[in-house]
Amino acid sequence: MLGLILSTFDAVAMAFTDAARKKVLDKGADAELVSVWCKIISCILFGIVIVLLAIFWKAEPRMPNIGASFGVSSFTAFMIYITINAVIEGTAILLNLRALQVSPMSYCIPFMALTPVFLLPAGVIFLNESVTGGMMVGVALVVIGSLVINRQLFAKGPLEPFRAIIREPGSRYMVIVAALLTVSNLLAKWFLVSDGGAVTFADKLQLALTLAVGKCVMLAVFFTALVIINQGVRKVRSISPVAISRSVAAIPWTGVLRQSPSWLILAGALEALVLVFMLVAMQFAVAAVVVSIKRSAVIWSVLLGWLMFRERNIGDRLIASAVMAAGVLVFFLNKADAKGNAIVETRGALVIAAITLFLMAVALRFTGGKTDSPSNPSA
Repeated sequence: MLGLILSTFDAVAMAFTDAARKKVLDKGADAELVSVWCKIISCILFGIVIVLLAIFWKAEPRMPNIGASFGVSSFTAFMIYITINAVIEGTAILLNLRALQVSPMSYCIPFMALTPVFLLPAGVIFLNESVTGGMMVGVALVVIGSLVINRQLFAKGPLEPFRAIIREPGSRYMVIVAALLTVSNLLAKWFLVSDGGAVTFADKLQLALTLAVGKCVMLAVFFTALVIINQGVRKVRSISPVAISRSVAAIPWTGVLRQSPSWLILAGALEALVLVFMLVAMQFAVAAVVVSIKRSAVIWSVLLGWLMFRERNIGDRLIASAVMAAGVLVFFLNKADAKGNAIVETRGALVIAAITLFLMAVALRFTGGKTDSPSNPSA
């Protein structure tokens, strides 16, 4: 149950993270520089937490002995892992941006819902995770909710998503993004439980912090390199060390920090919180369930969009949020207690899903086919 609770907090924190980032981006800040600073702020926060833990609780960074089976030290294996992870997640980010450049958003974003779909069987095959029928029903509801947000894709027919994969390059890119994020999440779960996993909550938290710091540092390096390439090297007329160093120095590195310091710091701090919540939750729950609940951040994003940004015409997002909320509810009700009993078994989960989908169909019919502008969910 703790894994589900942490995943829910993760979804809430994710929504507030997106809201804080949007506050910064709405002021015209460069998205790549925002990403760099968010990762740097997260790393600083992690550093402070680790120092405090070391001073007051004598806690040290903890990593599993994943290098023994490869004939290398744990530290070497850890460095290899976070490097591979940065390449995977960095590539996913680039493909995500490219997809939005070459295809309409409504043809791209729905395929982000494939991540938990891919994770469910992958977790069973590669991580020996136990999946119940209720979990499958919950994941299905979250995925359906993700698709309802962008139902423009389905307006031309139920087979349009499959046609879009063939026709739209952006859709193909996003399928690859979903697959890459699946691999990234699988590797994270494997890292956390590879040597039998931590026993106490304190050990699990130390393990999650170690991995979170590594991921943040490497992604900060990745985004910094991306900024240097896009805003520095590409503008150099003559390839020389002096010209390159001048162009890199000319990049407005601190401009975004001076422009919106409070919102940027909040976004970076929340990013750190989101990452730790997810990595701890993965040690208690099935990876696909954790990611599915994280996807349900749209429930809170809709509310924040209405309260903070005065967004209107959010009919589809409200309907989608209700469907996702039903999926999250199924996760909690289907969770077995110490005796192996659950409030709702698979049959009950199917009943909840049937009622939810019926009400969804009525609501969509009632809205008269009106659609909202889709939003870009966080990976």
